[in-house]
Amino acid sequence: APPPAAAPPAPTEPPRVRTSEKIDQAKSRLDQATAALRRDTLDDAALSNIKESLGPAADQLREAIELLGPRFADAKERLDKLGPKPDAKAPPESADVTREREEQQKRYNRTEELLKRAQLLALQVDQTNARIVSRRRALFVNTLMRRSYSLVSPTLWLGAAADTPADLRALTTIAGDFVGNAVERLSGWRAGLFFALLTLLGVLNLAVYRLARRILSREPTVAEPGRFRKALGALWTALVVAAPPIFTVVALFLLLDAFELMSARLTPLKRELIDGVVTVAVIGGIARGLFAPTRPNWRLMQVDDAIADRLTRLAIAQAAIVAVVGVGQALTDISGAALPVTAAVQGLGAVVFAIVTAGAIFGLGEDDEDEECLGPRVIPRPRWIGFARIAAWTAIVAMSLTALFGYIPAAAFLMTQFVWIFGVVGALCILIPLATNGVEASFQPTTPFGRALMAGVGLRREGVAQIGIVLSGLAQILLLVFGLAAIVVPWGLQSDDIFGGLRNAFFGFNIGGVTISPSSVVAALALFALVYVGTRAVQGWLDNRLMPATSLDAGLRNSIRTSVGYVGLILAASIALSQVGLGLDKIAIVAGALSVGIGFGLQSIVNNFVSGIIVLWERSIRVGDLVIMGDEQGYVRKINVRATEIETFDRATMIVPNSNLITGVVKNWVRNDRVARIKIPVTLNVGVDPENVREIMTGAAKDNEKVARIPAPTTLFVSMEPSGLKFELVCFVDDVESSGRAKSELHYAIFAAFKAAGVPIFGSPIVHQVALQGEVADALTHTIREGRA
Repeated sequence: APPPAAAPPAPTEPPRVRTSEKIDQAKSRLDQATAALRRDTLDDAALSNIKESLGPAADQLREAIELLGPRFADAKERLDKLGPKPDAKAPPESADVTREREEQQKRYNRTEELLKRAQLLALQVDQTNARIVSRRRALFVNTLMRRSYSLVSPTLWLGAAADTPADLRALTTIAGDFVGNAVERLSGWRAGLFFALLTLLGVLNLAVYRLARRILSREPTVAEPGRFRKALGALWTALVVAAPPIFTVVALFLLLDAFELMSARLTPLKRELIDGVVTVAVIGGIARGLFAPTRPNWRLMQVDDAIADRLTRLAIAQAAIVAVVGVGQALTDISGAALPVTAAVQGLGAVVFAIVTAGAIFGLGEDDEDEECLGPRVIPRPRWIGFARIAAWTAIVAMSLTALFGYIPAAAFLMTQFVWIFGVVGALCILIPLATNGVEASFQPTTPFGRALMAGVGLRREGVAQIGIVLSGLAQILLLVFGLAAIVVPWGLQSDDIFGGLRNAFFGFNIGGVTISPSSVVAALALFALVYVGTRAVQGWLDNRLMPATSLDAGLRNSIRTSVGYVGLILAASIALSQVGLGLDKIAIVAGALSVGIGFGLQSIVNNFVSGIIVLWERSIRVGDLVIMGDEQGYVRKINVRATEIETFDRATMIVPNSNLITGVVKNWVRNDRVARIKIPVTLNVGVDPENVREIMTGAAKDNEKVARIPAPTTLFVSMEPSGLKFELVCFVDDVESSGRAKSELHYAIFAAFKAAGVPIFGSPIVHQVALQGEVADALTHTIREGRA
């Protein structure tokens, strides 16, 4: 028989990179970056590439530290369990223990060595990144603050006038080459195809523009659109205004490249033309979407029509100036113009920009005379206009001074940044209300999504709305962070510096030797929420399933439920603290510090907390009990951590600290049972028959359904006084809550029985007439006469 076929080889897993190899690779990248940084001629692009090359090294070292940290802790714990070597005078230990200690010591030393090495290299990577950021910032400042020509210097204008004719001849030659190349390339059928595609491009642009305007337009008939609809309309308006020119210019240059009409020499001009059209289109779209000059009811920024129209025109004009200056710089680059011509183009652009801006914002101040003549404004002028005016004047002064003192590149940079910041802030003004109001509107209980959350997850109506508010706040924070990053990018601080720092801070940073890791905090909060939700689920199961099937009273049920909640809360806090890295020893230190605070200011809080636990376990007072405290009485509704809620008969909630329940005097009507005693005192004339009274009062009690038969009601003959005879009916009811109504019914019944039997209700005073005779009468008569005299 042929031998059985060999089993196919098992698929080999990709080899795992050892931790030491990761550290070696990171060290190699770090050495290469350090060697490259020794050169002093590095530009910003080279420095950025070096910084990017250190990213994988930082990731490898972070992974190694995260892997070695638990290993080092395990090795240390095992070594501590074995203990130190026995003393020479102590009995010798077994060979197995000695060998195990040596192996664990080697493992501990090896892990500690790798961990320290990884931590050291991670520190060196951070230091190298800091050096790169510092050099890039210095390079940025040196580029901006390089002094060339003052704008009022005759040397600048004489040099520019001398070099301009040669530059114009060079540009004429370049234009002639372009035309000649186009004539050569567009011969025959290629010319017809080119112009047909160009016509099709124009038709498509017009069709897209009209279609976009019809899909979503800001209708003037809508009187009061909501803020979300305003933001949505502003965003769509910005897209409709910006998209067609951007599409046209990009498609046009793609068409020129497809027919090989653009030479490599014209690449800077092509780039600046595209950037210029994009700048004007985007800024114009944002301005029209934000200020809505022709749609006041859709205006997202509440300003009057004049201000809206002026700010829109100003934004478009500023963007156009920046675009023209950029194209001018590209023309000087491709023509090989001298420095005076380049400086003159930038300086003139900055001056024109400053003049246009100053002329536009000069009339935006408060006009008190118009307000005095015409009355108060219909639309109040917002405060941000004042801050924007101050910022604009600051930029105007800064551009003017830098241009006058010879720092023309800095003036041109401020000009472009003014437009860039307006674009970023304007986009945020549209996106923030769109995101926040959109999220809040989606999480309303009346929306389909909100109803799905309430039905599927079991959230309450207010809970759904609160989640929407929290998420909208997070969206606003994220947009603000991205907007801030976009603003600071041109100032030499790259976005990877910001988000890389945030990432490093999220995964842990050291303060005073203590490692703080927001990621661990987030994980701890998630674990706490998970255990807490599980505790609430157990409490719900006890309330709804288990305890209703038992004979436990409501007070004991509440005690069990509250105790389970306390245990779950303590367990959740312990798990969360252990995730953060707070062990029992550190918790003991915190507890010691808290004990000092308890001795000073937290004593009453802890006293109430402990008293609440005692009340729950003693069950001297339970939920639902009818209690009397001082002049108030009512039902215990809830026993909290610090205080107990008692609902009085007036439907008022009385908050009683738990310590008062322990140290004070509390009368509990239902501590052992719900039986209550009723006493009805009655005072009658001395002439009534006590036996008849007893029969009437006892019979009235026996006839009442609420009065208990055992013990039987009885009537007591309390006392005999000159004012009358006092009787007292004593009976019991099964439920203390019905004692008030039973007492009232007994009063009605006794009064009716006395009235029917002719028994007077209250004792009346008896007047006895006594005749005075003899000397007593004479003396009294003499005294009365003397008094009258």
